[in-house]
Amino acid sequence: MQKLIAIEGIDGSGKTTLANLLKEYLESKMKLNVIVTREPFSEDIIKLIEKIGWNDPILLVLLFAADRALHVNWLSKIRNADLIILDRYYFSSIAYQGALGVDEKWIKTVNSYFPKPDMVILLDLPIEVAISRIKNDKFNFEEKIKSLAKVREKYLKLAKEYNFYIVDANKDKNEVLEQTIKIIQKNLI
Repeated sequence: MQKLIAIEGIDGSGKTTLANLLKEYLESKMKLNVIVTREPFSEDIIKLIEKIGWNDPILLVLLFAADRALHVNWLSKIRNADLIILDRYYFSSIAYQGALGVDEKWIKTVNSYFPKPDMVILLDLPIEVAISRIKNDKFNFEEKIKSLAKVREKYLKLAKEYNFYIVDANKDKNEVLEQTIKIIQKNLI
């Protein structure tokens, strides 16, 4: 039965790097069939997000939810994976749009129809480090950068509420990978 692992964290925390390193390790060392996918998923919705920017957080919740619906529909058709690693999932909407003032209860309701991941890894690091890492991000909107401290706080709150595994993303990528592998082996595989 395939498992879902969501990797969450503020921009620049290393989610994409970790997802790809995990895939490589789990396929080569543990002989698992792993699929890595990310949100936002749909190129059409990505273009809409780029067009509207970060100025309408309610519209962003809905766009990300629409994107997630397309993503989950695509995921539901995958039959040959042991493990699916999600580079972001609905917790990103709760953290980011919640930090912009959208009611968290409503965001959770909008996203309540999506499958819950079997495990969530939160990559946590200081805001200054994250900002230094994301200079060329295409979603590097000024409003988003200003809200990163609040987003980090939201993620840490969500980690307690949903029992995320927190990994120090300020460490070397190999140390982050090693710690994450230990968490996965102990708690999921």
